[in-house]
Amino acid sequence: MGDHKLIFVGPVGAGKTTAIATLSDHDIISTDAKATDITGQRKATTTVALDYGSLKTGSQKIKLYGAPGQIRFSFMWDVLANELAADTAAVILMLDNTRNAPQRDLAFYVKEFKTLIEDSQLIVAITHTDEKPTPTLAHYHTWLEQLGVSASVLFADARDHEQLLQLLHKALPEVVAAPNVPVTPTSHDAPQSAPAPYQESIKMKDTILNDVMKIRGVTGAILANPMGDILNSSNEDPALEEYLGYIAGMIPAFQSASSFDTARSIHLKSQQGENLTVFIEQEQILGVLSAQRASLRSVKQQVEDLLQWS
Repeated sequence: MGDHKLIFVGPVGAGKTTAIATLSDHDIISTDAKATDITGQRKATTTVALDYGSLKTGSQKIKLYGAPGQIRFSFMWDVLANELAADTAAVILMLDNTRNAPQRDLAFYVKEFKTLIEDSQLIVAITHTDEKPTPTLAHYHTWLEQLGVSASVLFADARDHEQLLQLLHKALPEVVAAPNVPVTPTSHDAPQSAPAPYQESIKMKDTILNDVMKIRGVTGAILANPMGDILNSSNEDPALEEYLGYIAGMIPAFQSASSFDTARSIHLKSQQGENLTVFIEQEQILGVLSAQRASLRSVKQQVEDLLQWS
């Protein structure tokens, strides 16, 4: 009996665990735990190691692995990519269309799993399109082309067995027969026309500072506009607020005068070892101060998750 492997990746809440449970012939092995960080605002539990399920089709067995969405559990990404699912038939990237900037999610996970994608294939499954129909498939195709990546892109409901079988058919066409469901324009592999302009824009609320301050290792947060005016602050150091205001005022001028890609964040370190990470949006700048021993990568992704759900 032949075995095949598929790995599901993507941000928290995109439907990875649900999809594996929907497809699996048996109860899945799941490492969901209560979400005690900012993820708890979106869902009650989160995968901390991996999900595992499987199904049989004829004499073939398909093993389904689900990677945790949060970067603080990224050690499991390495385990999956280099050991458990190193010979995967496909990487299935599930993206939540209701997040504020799904293009950023696409670019992030394509980069993180670049080697595995190059050694297999990429299938992008867009979920929650019943809640938010844009971006469209044409947008995702355009973004993938900009990244230099070839992939099948489909809309999918993680609870719908037949729709998920379409993903498996794309990954393993000689093993999984095409499901007997109507083919709609939303499941075509190629966009039908050039997409309408789509601008990802994040508008931060003043209350974001309260959420940022709950992240482990964060010691302060400041919200400013691009002109450097402080909009809200949990910090008691006027000099730091002035410093952030200066940075906020310089960023638009630097980007307009340079040929570099638009910066989304920059990182600075003080002489005492504290970290200042500045998150840059069109209308606002968010400065996050974190302790020297805090995981900068974890803090950064948790803040970016907050921005995705604001």
